Formats: sequence, C-alpha cells, structure tokens
Amino acid sequence: MKMIRCILAVILLSTLLTGCWGARETEHMVYVNTLGVDYVNDKVVVYIQMVNFSGIAKRESGQVTQKTSIGRAEGDSFATAVFNLYTSSPQRIVWSHIKTIVFSESALRSDVIKQVLDVWIRYYEFRYTIWMMATKEPMEDVLNTLSISDLSAIYSQLNSPLREYEQNSIIAPMYLYKFIWKWKEKGATLLLPYIEIRSGWTEERKPNPNISVSGVCFLDNQQFHSCLKSKEVLGLRWLEKKTKRTPLAIRDDKAKALMVMTKIKSSIKPKLKHGKPVFDIKVSMQATTTNMSTSFYKKKLEQQATKEIEKQLMKTYLKGLEKDIDVYELSRVFYSSMPKEWHKLSAKGKLPLDPSSIEKIDIKVNLNSGGIAKMR
Repeated sequence: MKMIRCILAVILLSTLLTGCWGARETEHMVYVNTLGVDYVNDKVVVYIQMVNFSGIAKRESGQVTQKTSIGRAEGDSFATAVFNLYTSSPQRIVWSHIKTIVFSESALRSDVIKQVLDVWIRYYEFRYTIWMMATKEPMEDVLNTLSISDLSAIYSQLNSPLREYEQNSIIAPMYLYKFIWKWKEKGATLLLPYIEIRSGWTEERKPNPNISVSGVCFLDNQQFHSCLKSKEVLGLRWLEKKTKRTPLAIRDDKAKALMVMTKIKSSIKPKLKHGKPVFDIKVSMQATTTNMSTSFYKKKLEQQATKEIEKQLMKTYLKGLEKDIDVYELSRVFYSSMPKEWHKLSAKGKLPLDPSSIEKIDIKVNLNSGGIAKMR
C-alpha cells in the first residue's frame, strides 16, 4: 500500500513539471544574419541572408563549410514584403540574431526608411545594436559574397566592421540606434557607410571577392543626398570621435613617409561674426612612422603632416558643399550651442554654409616614436 502511494505521488508530481516537448530545434528555424532592403518598380524588396551554423563551428574533421541561403520577397510596403517572405519560408524566421541592415541606394528614400524604422520599434525580436550600411551593388550579389578563408559571413566586414575599423580607421561604422538619433535630430548629417564588392583576394589561385567599406552616403532632414568615395572624404576621420588608428602618407614627388596617427582629439567651436556663423576647428594627435624613404627632421615631418591634414579637412568640406552636404555637421554643432540664433539663420533645417564658414583650423601633430634612425 505504501509503495502504491509513493508511485501515485510521483505520477502526480510529474504532471506539474514543465517539459520541452514544444521547444524547437535550432536547425528547424531560419536565423536571419543580414537584412537587405531594396526599392524596385515602386515595390519594397526584402532580402534575408540565413545564418549557417556549420560555417561557424568546425566539424570533427576540422573542415568548415560555407553556404549562403537567401530569401527574397516584395510588397507595397516593408511590412507587406516581410509577411510575403513568411509565406515562402520553410520554417519560422527568427530576427533576434540579425547583425546588419543594408539599404540599396534606391531604397534610401524617406518613406521606405520610415517604414523600416516603424516596423523595427514595434516587434520584440528586433534589436538596436545592429550595423547600418548602404550599397550600390545588386543586393543579391552582396548577400551571396562569401568570406575569405572559409570564415563565416558573421566575421566579414558586412557583419563585423568594427574589427577592421580599429586597425584602419577611415569610415566609421554605424549602429541602428545612432542612425535613428541622427535621422531625427535637427541640423544633423547622417553618415551611412556604403559597401562594395571588391576583388584583390584569391583562394587556391581563384579570385575570391569580398565586401569592403568604400565610402559614405549622406542624409539630412530625412532626405538622401548622395554617396562619396572614401578618397573624397578623408577629412572625416580627423573629426570622428571613434577614430583609433589611421594612416597618413606624406608625399612630395613620390611617397616619402607613412605615418600612423593615434589618440586623435578634435573640437569644433561655433561663433557669430558679423551676423554670420563661423567655426574654429582644433585637432591634435600622436604619430609614429612606419616607413621613410629619406631622412627627415622631426619638426619638418610634423609640419608636413599638419599641412596634409588641413588640406584633407578642407577638401572634404568643399566636396560636401558641391553636393549641398554639411559633412562635418556644423549646423548641428551651432544648434547645440546657439539654438535661438540657429532658428533665425537656418533655412529648411540647415545653416547657410560657404568656404569661409570654417574660419580657422588648428592642428597639432606630435611625432613621438618610430623611424628614429632616419630622423634628425
């Protein structure tokens, strides 16, 4: 009798325990790694790149396999395109692992961006710490570009741009939360990195193209302007707070020295002069040399670096004026400091800027090590 009671108690208690019968296996769900947004023939086109876990963890044989699975759907809006994607998916689509959103240049429209952001803030699986990018390349080609050396797509510049940026800071990567902030802030210019498919790498003597950050797309007042190549916006890195380590070539007839600049600190001071907004820019940094083709005096090398940096700052600024772009966000800086004056002087959410709006540029370069044998 006692034994029967014990058995009954165990059976009753077991009914109160929760199980995992309803849990889904990892391989039974579609994990989105990258989301692509395009706009073609008045339709929003959505692409998803699926995570392949066999490309992340090595098998017992030590080999890693790479496969890319791309889903595509279109609709009259972003939300409609996403739901149309669900109808063709073989399994449940999970968005919590997404790492990057890539907009095509044609999708950088105010209405499309607003649709994406509106859906993003309403669905619990979406996160804000994901990378934002743009491209001029065909979206399907971008998402089908494999990483080099059998690395997973998760470790490419498409999904992990910060590692490369810390080594060679040219174009700063952007998180979604900063995109939203810049999108809505008065006087702000949104600097969206754009990517290209580049050749240059080979694997087993065969070309192996990869994704590379190659420029910036500019938006302000919730409108897209244009995209510029990295070589056209080299001045941005000197005012970017995230810049870690960036090269500077000192050239005459040919390259004479390559300097690596670190510990970059910058400030922009706005002021009114004769009723016109003007700005003073200050930049300081540490420098080391990695290669020199001839002997240099330390002071002379610092002076040449100062001139080159000032040249890059002004070249980028003037290139922006040609495209009606406030590349250094001078309007936002002025608004933060003098909002009343900004409202009086601004037109259509922007300050009137011209080449003389930057009144002074003060640059200090401290060359503290490297190439000592060739410096006097």
